[in-house]
Amino acid sequence: MDLITIASVGMQSDQARMDGISHNIANVLTPGYKRQVSVTPTFQAQMLGAQSERAAQSAPLPRVSIDPTAGPMRHTGNTQDVAIEGDSFFEVNTADGPAFTRQGSLRVDVQGRLVGPHGFPVMGSGGEIVLANTPFTIAPNGDVRQDGRVVGQLKRVRFESASALTPLGNSLYQQGGARVADAMNKDPLRIGFQEGSNVSSPQEMVRMTETVRHFEALSKIVQGYDESLEKTIRKLGDF
Repeated sequence: MDLITIASVGMQSDQARMDGISHNIANVLTPGYKRQVSVTPTFQAQMLGAQSERAAQSAPLPRVSIDPTAGPMRHTGNTQDVAIEGDSFFEVNTADGPAFTRQGSLRVDVQGRLVGPHGFPVMGSGGEIVLANTPFTIAPNGDVRQDGRVVGQLKRVRFESASALTPLGNSLYQQGGARVADAMNKDPLRIGFQEGSNVSSPQEMVRMTETVRHFEALSKIVQGYDESLEKTIRKLGDF
């Protein structure tokens, strides 16, 4: 792998990392948001000589992974706010199929369905949870009760590697490459709480500074190479 290829791939990685950092900072106050991380395992393998020179010339762009660690719990006192104590996710039904979220601010829509903050139906163990126009409660085990009876139980899905979930925006995630470990997880719920974003603003600012400096250093390498090449061409032109 030549110097310019290394610098170019590094600059692409830095740009992808900056995109993720900017997205993280913009969502520092978004409930249930998971920090995005730019991962470049293939490029690292190339740097160690694990791949051929030809493969090095066509290094792929970094992929986006998420940091699935739990965010801080914030007490709201609203009995329709629920937070998961564990690493599972709520499942919601979108127009494009199932999606997953840690946001648990629930309400009933005009069709009587229990929905999340995005307006998508929150799935129960038996499908969508439909309620009558009377008060309901949610128990720590996920049971949804109305008029003295259980009308559904909030579905919680746990993944073997939640970091492989694909971000959709608004704290929603598609399954992507994540494998389901438990489709009917029993993680307890905290009633009257919301899970906050797991983004740390100071840490993201440090990462941003490091990335900018690294990008600038690589830019100087490319600039120096261009200047050297230009001088060489001029000397050849003198003959």
